[in-house]
Amino acid sequence: MTNLFIFNSDFRLADNPGLFHAAENGESLVAMFIYNPKKWDSHNESDLKIAFQIENLKSLSKKLSELKISLKILHADGIEEESQKIFEFVKSKNIKEVFINKEYGINEINRDLNLKKKLASIHINLNSFDSSVFHPESIKTQSDTFFKVFTPFSKAFRSKLLTKKIKILGFPKKQRNKVLESDEIENLSLKSERKNILELYKADEDYAFDKLDEFIDHKIHFYKDKRDYPAIEGTSSLSPYLTSGVLSSRQCLFRVFEKLSEEEEGIRTWVNEIIWREFYKYILFHNPRVSKNLSFSEKYDDFPWSDNQDHFIAWSKGETGVPIIDSAMRQLKSTGWMHNRLRMIVAMYLTKNLLIDWRKGEKYFMQNLIDGDFASNNGGWQWSASTGVDAAPYFRIFNPITQSEKFDKKGDFIKRWIPQLSSAINIHDPSSDERNDLGYSNHLVDLKESRKKAIEIFSNFSK
Repeated sequence: MTNLFIFNSDFRLADNPGLFHAAENGESLVAMFIYNPKKWDSHNESDLKIAFQIENLKSLSKKLSELKISLKILHADGIEEESQKIFEFVKSKNIKEVFINKEYGINEINRDLNLKKKLASIHINLNSFDSSVFHPESIKTQSDTFFKVFTPFSKAFRSKLLTKKIKILGFPKKQRNKVLESDEIENLSLKSERKNILELYKADEDYAFDKLDEFIDHKIHFYKDKRDYPAIEGTSSLSPYLTSGVLSSRQCLFRVFEKLSEEEEGIRTWVNEIIWREFYKYILFHNPRVSKNLSFSEKYDDFPWSDNQDHFIAWSKGETGVPIIDSAMRQLKSTGWMHNRLRMIVAMYLTKNLLIDWRKGEKYFMQNLIDGDFASNNGGWQWSASTGVDAAPYFRIFNPITQSEKFDKKGDFIKRWIPQLSSAINIHDPSSDERNDLGYSNHLVDLKESRKKAIEIFSNFSK
């Protein structure tokens, strides 16, 4: 009796429900990865993220082999083709049952429904397991509806944590028979500079878990005080591993509660960040609009965004004339990652000061981030643009200079990414003369006037 497990965004052995249950009978198991560049392109997936997943898969393949689990690579041309390709594989290899972990994007939901229907036609079960800490349908308001605001959602989530303690699954059972030879894993073609970026992130499940432990043991106590300062290592740096499922949110919560209590503010603050990830997945599940390149709030479907391509290009290159924003965009280009505080600052600048459609920024981030999670990225961009769930009110617009002065007081982060500004008297906003002398851009737009314009346009549109 041979089962099939299909990897999606769950590149780990431990606490992998689909893989764990697929291995339970102990007879034989085939694990599958679908190599699908057309799908990745259509989803704006970063080449770094996919390459990172493939590197993790290579690490996994050795451990799977030790468990006598075969790894097969299936090629598909677009997500629409995946269910048919899987169906054909199942028939040709005499597979008895198929196991997956759920994904919540509308295309993925439709793919799995299609696969379930095809498999049912030949009397084979598709066993689906939840990829969230709690299934999105299990957290409801008192009026039996679904939450649209984070704070009450988080209270309900925490209440559920207290009444239903988190359990994590161990490793899948070693199989008695290895029925197929494993395939070679094909590398994703990367330019040399992108390969250099990939080397910054070690791809390995054990390493990720050790990194989680190190953070909990040594850094989490200071998380609240240090997380907003981009010049220091104040965050967990676990986002690439969480996005690709090398670590699960369940593992993070289980481990932190196993060692510590939430009485400390730093611990509670970090747990809140994990709950935010779950909240955005929850929103994605209950509101398919956000999978369709639409605003969460329907009223913004026809908002008059600017189509100034020169402004967008200047923003993407880090040439806006605002040092903290230009530093952040250069960090993204050089590392495939951006500090979370900076993500909010650059997103609000693009959508409010430049009045450029949040979808352009969302897409750019997804194409460049190694930790680009669709639900979180979409949620963050719509929060900044005031179009999303529990979003910042349209009149709340960060002043990037003030943000820079507060969170990079000495300009250490700016100096790292724009070294020519190291000698500037006011590194957060150099004078015109200094900009000319140091070869640094002038402001793309006047911050005060552009803020005023944004509030006026949003205000008129909301009437």
